[in-house]
Amino acid sequence: MLRRAGYFSLFLLFGTLPLFGQIELEQGNIEALTDDMPVWSRPGVRFRSQSRGLSVRYETQPEFYWDGGNAIGGGKQHVTHLEQFTFKFKIPLLNKPRVKMLLGYEWDTEKYFFNDPYEGYENEQTLFQLLDERRLKANKLSAYFTYSFDDRFYLSSRVRMSLNGDYQGLIDFGSLYRTYSAALIYGKKVSLDEEWAVGVTYSNNKARQIALPFFVYNKTFNDHWGIQTALPGQAYVRRNVGERLLNNFLLGATFDSKYYALNTDGRGFEELQQYFLRNNGVRAMLQYEHNFAPWVWAFAQGGVFIPWQTRFNPADDIDLDLETSPGSRPFVRVGIFLAPPKDLIK
Repeated sequence: MLRRAGYFSLFLLFGTLPLFGQIELEQGNIEALTDDMPVWSRPGVRFRSQSRGLSVRYETQPEFYWDGGNAIGGGKQHVTHLEQFTFKFKIPLLNKPRVKMLLGYEWDTEKYFFNDPYEGYENEQTLFQLLDERRLKANKLSAYFTYSFDDRFYLSSRVRMSLNGDYQGLIDFGSLYRTYSAALIYGKKVSLDEEWAVGVTYSNNKARQIALPFFVYNKTFNDHWGIQTALPGQAYVRRNVGERLLNNFLLGATFDSKYYALNTDGRGFEELQQYFLRNNGVRAMLQYEHNFAPWVWAFAQGGVFIPWQTRFNPADDIDLDLETSPGSRPFVRVGIFLAPPKDLIK
């Protein structure tokens, strides 16, 4: 079911098509095919938003209220702000006209800042107190593969191990934090300006095991307008601008998901058991990408995050959903990234 989809994400680099992973959307682009022979199909359409080889991103979400209700206690708390930081890169292992392989690494972190989660709850421990200014982390190790059958059809895949939680230090391979996921997609390049693809994603961790289908459709209508979709995960209208039409605006929405294991052992919260936090919502946003140099790009996003389901699952009763009610809030996201010039992509 879609309500149990807590992990949509997309990637694109050096000819890879969007694939779902955990937690986040990333746009990408493959330039028009060359006249070299033989010609093999490549995912992507003309003027699609840019690929990202190395990326650094910062996000802030201003104040909102988070109501624990009767599920977790702690009352209705004032979150002064939420900060997120992401660093990621992909490196090519094989860059051939027909076959491409990459390795990727991503580090995400976020932190909630509460006004005073102890006020009125001085004599008890709550999950809001546990989360206050605690750094939640996600380390992702990925491998990507793309194969072109001919000038129209291609196959892309991704396998990933994610380590999501509030562990101490840079990384922790403990089973509590591990998520294994994979995605497979079969696509058709109808023309330089149109493509479609179907795929399936699979994810397995301590909190859930799930497989979901998805459908991709990308189309460039003319030099300035196009659409980029990966349903049910995201849908955008694209407007290309600038002298070379490389800069672009994206207007639309994407499904967003966060998943973390919360370990209370030895953290001063022994009255609480271990939990899994699953935060799903929709981002309605406008994004702008700008090219400063052949390799260097910057982007900015702004919009509204609308929570859909934010729940805690006790580790000893995974099927018990403790639903909470955070408020909608605006967000601002800025970043820089390096994108490989098209003559490096065979």
